[in-house]
Amino acid sequence: MSQTKHQQILSFIEGLDIGSKVSVRFIAKELEVSEGTAYRAIKEAEAKGLVRSIPKVGTIRIEGTKERQIEDLTLAEVAQIVDGLVIFGHEYLNLLPSKFIIGAMELDAMERYLEHGCLFLVGNRHDAQMLALERGASLLITGGLDPKPEVIERARRLGLVILQSPYDTFAAASMINRAIYDRVIAKELVLVEDAMVKDVRYLTDTSKVADWQKLSHETEHSRFPVVDSSNRVVGMVTVADVAGKDPETPIVDVMNSKPFVVSKDDAVTHVSRVMVWEGWEMAAVVEEGRLVGIISLQDLLEAFQQVQKQPQFGETVDNQIVSGFRYVDDTSDTTIEGEITQFMGNEFNAASPGTLVSIMNMTGYIALRKQMRMDVITENFTLYQLQPVSVGTTVRVVARIISISKKTCHIDLEMLHGDHVVAKALMTSRMSERKPAL
Repeated sequence: MSQTKHQQILSFIEGLDIGSKVSVRFIAKELEVSEGTAYRAIKEAEAKGLVRSIPKVGTIRIEGTKERQIEDLTLAEVAQIVDGLVIFGHEYLNLLPSKFIIGAMELDAMERYLEHGCLFLVGNRHDAQMLALERGASLLITGGLDPKPEVIERARRLGLVILQSPYDTFAAASMINRAIYDRVIAKELVLVEDAMVKDVRYLTDTSKVADWQKLSHETEHSRFPVVDSSNRVVGMVTVADVAGKDPETPIVDVMNSKPFVVSKDDAVTHVSRVMVWEGWEMAAVVEEGRLVGIISLQDLLEAFQQVQKQPQFGETVDNQIVSGFRYVDDTSDTTIEGEITQFMGNEFNAASPGTLVSIMNMTGYIALRKQMRMDVITENFTLYQLQPVSVGTTVRVVARIISISKKTCHIDLEMLHGDHVVAKALMTSRMSERKPAL
């Protein structure tokens, strides 16, 4: 499909080099659009993080935040961290330094470390400042010292930034290092919003099987959420639901009216665990009950691959414990099976009580989700360990719902090695039914 004028402008801006100036008149002339259209598109580009308006400079194409790593700092952010003054180079403040170098060495040694795009922290060493600029490095001059006119002129000629900080070099470097560390530590787990697909194709509650067939042919997909007139999720329909059905059959007659629905703020680790245990291939993502995206198992796999590349991310303890267990579907009760690994052991080379609680509590959670479609919060968990469970032992955990009321339920849990019960537990949970419209 051809792009609208608005989309063409956004694509044009995205293709500009970082640091390029963007103006209403320039866009209007280049793309032969009205200045009003150009203005609205530039404002949207600014909201998307493609451009930034800088006082006395203008609007500049910047590097989108999606291209950055969590530990990256722009020169503008560095200036804020060290209470810096921008001596020269306002239009380049959104560039990312390739690395930080402290000028505490002789010139001949310094040359081995300087590289184009780095930020060089230095005091009043005029020769070091000139050398760094010539090597393509921007300057952070510490101690509140002013650069000489020839230093500023060289930065102007080479298109580099000069910052000035009132702190000494050690203090400025420590502040930058602390800011990077805080960013890494404060980074949250990957959320559904980070991995979901926002451009969603869906059916409505007035659709028919024929509409599913048409949409499936167009997209080559087989699963679609179903929404009502208010865009609230009311179901999910798959190829298994429509197989053999008359094309005129209403979609509401064949869809799953209790689809798996998640929030944008749910952790990917939690959602993946539920999808694997319960056999969901796709979940609808909602905000205040309205459809905002979808997430599939494939999306989750890709998110985990990205997580593994980031040292600040890690699996939760619960996920590490149950990752080696599998669901056993040939029993009448909810059963999982797996091996007690070294990770779960204590100083006696046996499963720790905390590990047993995690495994058995998770089994109870799965039982309620599979049998009752309930979300649960554990209120009380009583463990009776009958004998030690050695590392390397393969165990089965069986969950049986023994009583259920409107708000609470009781679950009996057994852990077995072969035919021998090695641990028992009683789990009391508060529960609520997850509804698609919530």
